[in-house]
Amino acid sequence: MFEKLEEYPVDPIMIGADYFAQDPRRDKLNLTVGIYQDQDGQTPVLRAVKEAERRLVETQMTKSYLALTGDAEYCAVLGQEILGAAFGADWVAAQTSGGAVALRVMADLLAQMPEPPNVWLQTPTYGNYVPILSAAGARFAAVPYYDPIARQITFDQMLAGLNAARPGDVFLMQGVCHNPTGADMTPEQFAALLDLLEARGIIPWIDLAYLGFAQGFDADCAMARQVAARFAECIVCVTLSKTFGIYRDRAGALFVKTRQADRARMHRAVSAIVRAGASHAPDHGPSVVRTILQDQALKALWLQELDQMRARVAQVRAAIAETELNDFGTQELAYFARQSGMFSLLPLTEGQEKALTAEHGIHVVKGGRVNVARLGSGDIGGLIRAVHAVRAQA
Repeated sequence: MFEKLEEYPVDPIMIGADYFAQDPRRDKLNLTVGIYQDQDGQTPVLRAVKEAERRLVETQMTKSYLALTGDAEYCAVLGQEILGAAFGADWVAAQTSGGAVALRVMADLLAQMPEPPNVWLQTPTYGNYVPILSAAGARFAAVPYYDPIARQITFDQMLAGLNAARPGDVFLMQGVCHNPTGADMTPEQFAALLDLLEARGIIPWIDLAYLGFAQGFDADCAMARQVAARFAECIVCVTLSKTFGIYRDRAGALFVKTRQADRARMHRAVSAIVRAGASHAPDHGPSVVRTILQDQALKALWLQELDQMRARVAQVRAAIAETELNDFGTQELAYFARQSGMFSLLPLTEGQEKALTAEHGIHVVKGGRVNVARLGSGDIGGLIRAVHAVRAQA
């Protein structure tokens, strides 16, 4: 029977990690997987997380199941923290196993509607969106967002592409630190986008994965708060892997804003989809998050540590631009300093990208995505030299 099994597409991030593991060179550089690393190449457990875990070990009395939509207190605390005054009784919330499960639950829900909407995606965008939507059987289409060779957002083309959307369609976008481009819309561009979505009756779906890595946690929530305050119906997915450094503990949430008449039905739908898939979300990571957010001293410590991570990423970006200018006299990568978050796209053709790995041992995600948080100070000059070398090739 299994000889009939067809090949499944594999996540390019995972492929990149596999290729790196198979590379025998000692001076190879892995810029693929999206995790934060410090100057020593470590992904530390935050002190605030360690303290919250200690308290949980001492006080947690049960490991029994939670509701299908998880811990209501966690959802409420997180909703208030991210969405502010816009969060309230008009939201259906579910604790999820990271952001990917929140995305999948919503994709399943949209695909199962009597008249499934189109989900509109930015291109390029997060590599797991298409597999998640495809697995759910959801309909989707794409609009251009960023030109990696020109190194700029194609904003007008994106708005023009959305003119093909119908009322009731959904636009899936990222909040801050856009993955994979690192290029976020300006406040003016975002306002123009919301005007278009509202005018055309398109439902905004915002995915938050890097809160705190652009300007700081509170400032990075602003886009989601604007959406939540303005639209009667909207979707917010959250993962806290990067924000709290709890990648393997899978803390996330789904928030859906509905009209009052639809709220109970939406809650039952989300519960049924969760039960048919992930069933119950793991609780350790979310309990850590709830513990930190409900204690002012722990919250202050976490925000301090988050700011330190954000500052290191920003310093690496600035160092790339400064090193290239000082040592090479060029500014081909100067845009790194103007972008935010862990990721950026190198301005390489497919052939140049392959040469970067084959000839220089620098492993990137297909499409040229690099995780700048994995660069140590000693890696920056080598990356710049390699990019210059492959770009000089015909």
